[in-house]
Amino acid sequence: MSNAYIGGFDGIVNNAYIGFMTVQQVLKRGDLRDALMTYAQEKTRCGEIEMMSLRAAARELGVSSGAVYRHFADKEALLIEIVHGAFEDLGDKFKAVRPEGDIATSPEQAVERSFRIGRLYMQFAHENNTMWRLMFGRIGCICRECKMMNDTEKMRYTMLDVASENSRDLWRSGALRREPDIKDIRYMWSALHGAADLTQSGTRLDCGDYQEVADQTVRRNLRAIGCPEHLINAPD
Repeated sequence: MSNAYIGGFDGIVNNAYIGFMTVQQVLKRGDLRDALMTYAQEKTRCGEIEMMSLRAAARELGVSSGAVYRHFADKEALLIEIVHGAFEDLGDKFKAVRPEGDIATSPEQAVERSFRIGRLYMQFAHENNTMWRLMFGRIGCICRECKMMNDTEKMRYTMLDVASENSRDLWRSGALRREPDIKDIRYMWSALHGAADLTQSGTRLDCGDYQEVADQTVRRNLRAIGCPEHLINAPD
């Protein structure tokens, strides 16, 4: 992952964003590519990505357009790069909840992880709305097809795999009568993604707390795959 993306979005918001100076500091290291990525990430965070252009970036960074185009052929190429970093960041957060091969030792642990994954996804969408929409829109599709699908190591255990294996942990621990299949996983993912989209679009969900929306969605997902009601308890 590029150094411009160290710390993920939390790093950008809390550490990297010290006004325009941050990009200039990157430039002083002589790394225009990272400076362009930091610039694009900041424009995304501010909701100004639609108006951004490489020529404008060159002008604001004080470099020639030719220098910018040596790193990125067009704006789309730059967006694909920062979206790729965002996918890696969100994927790492998912894997921290349920690492590869780390089978839940009890149904309660698998349920607790389900709620953590739901909250994590909803929080990411809420705090990084513009980037989240890029990730799951046209740019994200291109990114997955052109960059991510070619990386066999990264594709071995994806965000979808995290959610899938965690659901299967419920079955492995005896909480479910049957093993969840891809149709179950697709349904649960669609429900969570749809709830996140609705909260970002301003639709009233009779709840102003996006974490509660996440918890409500996870509860219904767990019921849908047959998880016993007494196990469906959201963590504090």
